[in-house]
Amino acid sequence: MSNSPPPTPACSHTVSVQLPDLLSSCTPFELRVNRHCRSVSRASEAWLREVGLKLEWKGMKVGLWAALCYPGADLAQLRLAVDFLSLLVYEQEQGWERNGCSDENKNENENGIFDLISDRLSRVAYKSPAWYMRFHRSMRTYYDARRRLHSLDSTCIPDLETYVDLRRNASGLRMVFHLIEYAGGLDLPEEASSHPVLKRLTDQACDLIAWSEDAISCAKGMTPSSRLNIVTVLMKDRNCSFGSALAYVGTLVKQTADAFLATERQFAACGVMNDDTRRYVRGLRDCIAGSVNWLYETERYLGTKGNEVRAFGWVFVPVLD
Repeated sequence: MSNSPPPTPACSHTVSVQLPDLLSSCTPFELRVNRHCRSVSRASEAWLREVGLKLEWKGMKVGLWAALCYPGADLAQLRLAVDFLSLLVYEQEQGWERNGCSDENKNENENGIFDLISDRLSRVAYKSPAWYMRFHRSMRTYYDARRRLHSLDSTCIPDLETYVDLRRNASGLRMVFHLIEYAGGLDLPEEASSHPVLKRLTDQACDLIAWSEDAISCAKGMTPSSRLNIVTVLMKDRNCSFGSALAYVGTLVKQTADAFLATERQFAACGVMNDDTRRYVRGLRDCIAGSVNWLYETERYLGTKGNEVRAFGWVFVPVLD
């Protein structure tokens, strides 16, 4: 029997902080919603229960997220988008442990949880092989980035530049943006999809959404084992307090929104714009407005206090030292 003293219990307390006003940074982006939202949401939630994925799906409101990101999609397109986003949320909340499969044995099951919609993705691939190659490449990058991000903890916090690059890929948002093409029936020309200015525009949209999620997710609590996010990275990088880091995230989001608008104007002058490319850029705008507004609507981060936080910004954050 060991004679060592019992471990010292961790100190837990609650701090009151004001989240940055993320919504004001998104005012230039119109908020639209798909008319099929309610019926597709119900059908998707029933399917998720049928395949055994248990989360509080009604409170998650993933169908609303999809309806805001893809307002022009038809019923079938929206259904695939909702199912994909639901699997993305589940994978991030629970990890993929179904049938013993996890991120560590990706070689055996390359697509992980997304195999549940592989039949529908295959049909899209048959019609749009170039699109599917880009989508599948982003999926592989997503899993790789998540493994790398999960290997880090509170004792191994990366610098801001390293984190930003990892977060872009680990967010899954690149796949979300690929669905803009599918849901809009778009065919981006290669010269547009590979254009460096459009890539920068996509990165800026990704950063804006991912950093907003990082800020809002802090309301769930901060512990040494919490998922690494931009707030903890900034606390180390700037040697500042939790509240100061949160405020700086708001500044970064506003700067990124302004940069997106400037890059959008630059891209419009590049000479590669056609109707599909123009609709894709509008789709990025829909994803920005829809995703940031959804952060306050879903119960994933703020529980039932989304409207209150939307109005006043204050949250009580449990902190475990």
